[in-house]
This record gives sequence, structure tokens and C-alpha cells, in this order.
Amino acid sequence: MNLRAFSLLAGLAFAAPALFSAAPAIAASKSWHVDRSVQVKARPEILIAQVADLHNWNNWTVWNSEYDPECVWTYSGEPGQVGHTMEWDGKEMGWGKLTLTEVNPTGGVKYDIWLMKPGSDANKGSITFSPTNGGMQVTWSDDGQLKGISKLFAKKIETVVGADFEANLNKLKVITEAQEAVKASEEAAAAAAKAAEEAAAAAKAAEEAAAAAKAAEEAAAAAKAAEEAAAAAAKGKKKR
Repeated sequence: MNLRAFSLLAGLAFAAPALFSAAPAIAASKSWHVDRSVQVKARPEILIAQVADLHNWNNWTVWNSEYDPECVWTYSGEPGQVGHTMEWDGKEMGWGKLTLTEVNPTGGVKYDIWLMKPGSDANKGSITFSPTNGGMQVTWSDDGQLKGISKLFAKKIETVVGADFEANLNKLKVITEAQEAVKASEEAAAAAAKAAEEAAAAAKAAEEAAAAAKAAEEAAAAAKAAEEAAAAAAKGKKKR
């Protein structure tokens, strides 16, 4: 899924008639496939919040309002749920629509994407993550079918798409690792506060136990004194 790659493809297909004569010498492909991965030190719930809410893609993909200020974005469906959709139409971005087809809170998303209308076939893609030592491996993959002269540009599409995927994943890494650091700091602060609360409770319990022990000691001393006084009184009566 590279919005700019398909604009490039369209330009190549219609602006270079000489390519038809060169076609026999160029290896054509009916499909293209791209995948890129990055290691991210962030928990799944932080990753899925960025990936499964399509509003957030503007923050970490290169396909954003900065790249195309005139682009109009429309969102529908519930973020984080199957059917969540974003549609765009802009001067640089062209028209497109992406719909989530699968959402796994601990494993990522799958989607269908349409980049040419009307009635174009959907390309299939996914952003998935799996545990690794010290974090998660996030993999973005995308597949599409090519028709006509566009088959000549499969490698070009894969190159351009791959570059954008790398840029997107690196930005996603920066954002989610920053959020992970904040979350970890909050959890550490909460754990420290809880430990302090428990220590205070333990200190209070120890203080109360010491007070109880002192009271018991004083009660025992009073009882002994009373016993001794009673014994002395009884002894005095006998002497009389």
C-alpha cells in the first residue's frame, strides 16, 4: 500500500508509449509483494492503539496532511473494530480507501485497500506484531495484482512501497516507544506509591503492636502490683 507509488505507476503507464516496444525485454510480473519489519520496545496494547485507530495513521505514516495539505480525510466505523475505514481524496494522494478486515489486540490488523476507482480490486495488507526478546517485532506487508503495462513496474512499486514502509515503521517505533516509556514511568511511580503506602501501613501496624505490647506489659505490672498488695494486706491481717 503506497499511495505515492500508484500515482507514479499511473504516470509511467500513460506517459511513456515507448515502454510498449521495450516490454519484451523487461521482466513483467502479475503481482507485487512488500514486507518490512522493525523491532519495537512497546507492549501490544500501545501498538494496537496506533495501528487499529486509523485516525492515528496521520501521525506516523508518510501519507499525511503534511504531504498533501489539500487532502480530505473521511473516517467511519468504530476505531479498533473490523469495518473501521478511512477514505482520502487529495491532489497528491489521489483517491483511496482502507478498511480493517481483522483486528487482533495482541497481534495486529489486516486490511483491504482500494487505490483506483471505480470498481477496482482491493489489495491486501497487514501490520502484525509478535513477541521478541525485549519487545515486539512489527511487520508490515502488502500484496497487489497488476494488469496490462503496469506489470512492468512491479519492482519499482516494491522499491517505493518498501521505502515508505520503512519510514512509517521507524516513526511508529519512535511514537510507541515514547508512549511505552511514559507508561513504564507511570507504573513505576504507582508501584513506588503502593510500596510507600504498604510500608506506612506496616509501620503503623508495628506501632500499634508496640503500643499493645506496652499496654499488656503495663497491665501485667498492674496485676502483679495488685497481687502483691493483696498478699501484703492478707499478711497484715494475720499479724493482728
